Amino acid sequence: MRTYDKVSLHYMSLFELVTDTIPVDCIVEDQIYFVVRKDELKKVLSNKGEKIKILNKHIGKNIVVFPYCDTKEEFVKTVISEKIKIKNDGNTLKLFMSKQDTRKVKKDLNAIKKFLERIYNVGNVVFRW
Repeated sequence: MRTYDKVSLHYMSLFELVTDTIPVDCIVEDQIYFVVRKDELKKVLSNKGEKIKILNKHIGKNIVVFPYCDTKEEFVKTVISEKIKIKNDGNTLKLFMSKQDTRKVKKDLNAIKKFLERIYNVGNVVFRW
């Protein structure tokens, strides 16, 4: 069972209060990252992301929402790119990315890595360009 610090719990509670959606996970860095179930993603992003804009304004940090996927491969392809090449070496996940994909998600790579470790039990994530 995963444990959260007080700050993460606070942001998860705010997220749930504003969006009426329980996040699967949360990572607090320069931005705040949430993972929500795919079927609830539309509810979170409805009205041109009005609920996320309210959170941004209240918290003062940028909010990033990723969809929860059934497999780690599907998660990677959804949050980075469909074109990404994935090599699964036992407990290590190697992700081969184009420079364009790297630029697109560069600031999110650390959070993506943490979500892969926490949600999908990946021991090590290696990014290759």
